[in-house]
Amino acid sequence: MNNTNVSISKSKYLAGMQCHKLLWYYYNDNSVFPETDAATQALFDQGHLVGEYAKRLYPNGIEIGWDIQLEEVVERTQEKLQERKPLFEAGFLYQNGYARVDILEPVSSDQWDIIEVKSSTSCKDEHIVDVAFQKYVCQNAGITINQCYLLLIDTSYTRYGEIEPQKLFKKVEITEKVDTILPQISDTLTMMLAIIHLPQEPDIKIGSQCSKPNPCPLQERCWSFLPERNVFCLYRGGNKIPELFNRNILAIKDIPADFPLNHNQQIQVKSEKSGQPHIEPKSIQDFIDQLVYPLYFLDFETYNPAIPLHDNSSPYEKIPFQYSLHLVSHPGGNPEHFSYLADGRADPRPEILARLKQELGDYGSILVYNVSFESQILTNCAKRFPEYQPWVESIIPRFVDLLKPFQSFAYYHPNQNGSASLKSVMPALIGKGYDDMEISDGEEAGREFLRVTYTEVTPEEQTRVRTALARYCNQDTEGLMGILIALNNLISNKSESQK
Repeated sequence: MNNTNVSISKSKYLAGMQCHKLLWYYYNDNSVFPETDAATQALFDQGHLVGEYAKRLYPNGIEIGWDIQLEEVVERTQEKLQERKPLFEAGFLYQNGYARVDILEPVSSDQWDIIEVKSSTSCKDEHIVDVAFQKYVCQNAGITINQCYLLLIDTSYTRYGEIEPQKLFKKVEITEKVDTILPQISDTLTMMLAIIHLPQEPDIKIGSQCSKPNPCPLQERCWSFLPERNVFCLYRGGNKIPELFNRNILAIKDIPADFPLNHNQQIQVKSEKSGQPHIEPKSIQDFIDQLVYPLYFLDFETYNPAIPLHDNSSPYEKIPFQYSLHLVSHPGGNPEHFSYLADGRADPRPEILARLKQELGDYGSILVYNVSFESQILTNCAKRFPEYQPWVESIIPRFVDLLKPFQSFAYYHPNQNGSASLKSVMPALIGKGYDDMEISDGEEAGREFLRVTYTEVTPEEQTRVRTALARYCNQDTEGLMGILIALNNLISNKSESQK
């Protein structure tokens, strides 16, 4: 590979800043990269949509174009610079660095501002590096950069009517931060070129860079040597994880007895070594004793788009579009099921509030998994629809978090692999999971609902997805009931064995 044939774009530069091995594979063996999954594609699509709204702030801007070759991008950019209008996706090449600028805005007679559009709500370190790389390439390609900005999503904006781009975004100046990094760019590029030209991949240990600042597409490949229950799954392991890894201790069961662990970590390791669950009957009994019948088992599904879809909503606000509710009126009683799945593009919140006000009754415990999420959904809805605020405030004290016995490790099974999430607890405790379901997590549920509701799909596809959504949400509340039954059985069996 010849140096003159290598162009390092800002995305590849950022990849190289995260991991040298990742950079090497981008240029030497593309075949190892998995296909873009639905979650990643949704992020790309959202970023593109945010970018389109940002361009509306510059109505006389000129689009350089995407479906053209690098050389044509650079050539066309040079032509359009003469018009002194905002340029969208202007491209510049300097030696081995290639940068495209989201928005290049003319200022004074011969200067330009870089405006980088992000679907984030705050400035992150990687954003500074991103813009610094752009400024380095632009200035060395012969244009004078005045100021550098981020155009971020402003969550204080509330939609009423058509989206107002001037309120949707907040403009943050980052010039000084960019300039502190600028002197490092040249040497970093030289180093990256050397890495790209290595005859084989660089030997990089796995670590925090595998997920920060972005999930690495090669993580599964690089982590394949680890045992299933490895030290990276140590509950809230923090700095203990790299310490264990650097000592070549890979499996949870191999953590030495004298290694300093907190109470919950000790339970995890002991359970892993014995293969048996850890059970604290009194704590579980205390949890169960607080419950008041009738019992309501509730779960929401939500979406939270960067560009709000409904009036009286803000960017990234969690909008419930579905719920499942099981009611058990007395101990041992048969459950009654209520459910809702929004149909069409109307704001689902008013109907959800109205239905739940009827279905949740006036007394009885409302069991959820992770109370901060479920109660916050209702609290936020009530803020938007204040006529429901007194009712929501009256039911919040009835919420009981079924996560607590697992978060406190009153119960822990080695199959949970260090996690207290519902997706980990359900299979471990009641043998029921999500592996055989078309939709298997909440983020996927939100994406699929938006896809079949806001894009053109066949009636058959819409029916298929809506059926899968109903099954998934129902599985959550059936799982909550199953977990409570299992906890009751654990206490009963423990009591029997002690007689």
